Amino acid sequence: MKAWLKRALKVALLLYPLYVWWAINHWHPAAALLPIAGIALFKSFTGQGGLASRSFFLVTCLSLILAMLLGQAEHAMLYYPVWMNAGMLLLFGYSLLYPPTVVERIARLMDGELDQKAQTYTRKVTQVWCLFFLINGSIALLTATLGDWDLWLLYNGFIAYVLMGLLMFIEWQVRRVVKAAK
Repeated sequence: MKAWLKRALKVALLLYPLYVWWAINHWHPAAALLPIAGIALFKSFTGQGGLASRSFFLVTCLSLILAMLLGQAEHAMLYYPVWMNAGMLLLFGYSLLYPPTVVERIARLMDGELDQKAQTYTRKVTQVWCLFFLINGSIALLTATLGDWDLWLLYNGFIAYVLMGLLMFIEWQVRRVVKAAK
């Protein structure tokens, strides 16, 4: 896939909460759902990762379309962040049961082979991400259940991203300290 297309897809996924809020408030719920379903379908055929990852995106696409056909597009979009957090929790959690972990795979791409200490560290980081996805998904579930689109947008479109960025930054700082201690 071309680099510009990958970047555009990442930006689209990043901005989706704002788009969903706008479409629900100014247009039609289906207008919020179709682009996300299209991105999920696209990722199911072109996404990196194994069969499980591509299957997850295909099921996501089909679920969103089914929700639209059943007149539940608005509810589907409210619960989409919950679904994505659950998917990430399953992906990261599965990798804890069947190593190498997701974080270890990323680290190997960046640093090559990892010693036992580094593997243990990546396992702990994967556990932290599992906890993050569990808590973040729970808060997303609360915002969806309340059905307040402004609250939903504030948390899922802003606060969740800030928290994710903060976790990445903290982990990067800890990793620098751990590497320097070697």
